[in-house]
Amino acid sequence: MAILVVEGKDMEEAISRGLEKLGLNRDDAEWQVLSEEEGKVKVKIFRKGEPQRIIKEVVEGFIQKFGAEGSAEVIKRDDGSFYVNIITKDSDGVLIGKGGKNLEALQHLLARMVHRHDKSLEVVIDVSGYRAKKEHTLRARALAFAEEVKRTGREVFFEPLPPSLRRVIHLALQDKEGVRTYTIGEGELKKVVIAPSRR
Repeated sequence: MAILVVEGKDMEEAISRGLEKLGLNRDDAEWQVLSEEEGKVKVKIFRKGEPQRIIKEVVEGFIQKFGAEGSAEVIKRDDGSFYVNIITKDSDGVLIGKGGKNLEALQHLLARMVHRHDKSLEVVIDVSGYRAKKEHTLRARALAFAEEVKRTGREVFFEPLPPSLRRVIHLALQDKEGVRTYTIGEGELKKVVIAPSRR
């Protein structure tokens, strides 16, 4: 068992139980507190690097089944999520697709495959840095539009975007004074609206 959820009456007991079940010592393990109540602590415990190994294995297995030659680089972000950059010899265009549509489908599919191992693992799939560049551009546009909204007092609408890219805009402007963001539309692709803050 690679990732284990254990309970104990306190943190120390939960960690000790997990280490014993996995046959690990403290130096070889990582853990995350899932919940704490009086007299009961729930901890997720795993071998150091285990989430990255699982993600890499799932993604590279998919690449191989897809018939492409490539590898996956897995980086743990500060927020606890994992950024996965797929690098292939000659299949980047096919994996990304027109306007990133295939990449969005790949994001959905691979996230579901990873969740079979651990539902709490948050993964962001990229191909040769395409998503990272797109997110950078979206952040810059969001900041520029926010200034326009502050200057004119009128709302600005983004084109319909998938959830992962809408989130980039919301996060980029969450602490920006004078503006607020919200989403409109139905289905998977929705528009983000940047509007003046309510007074």
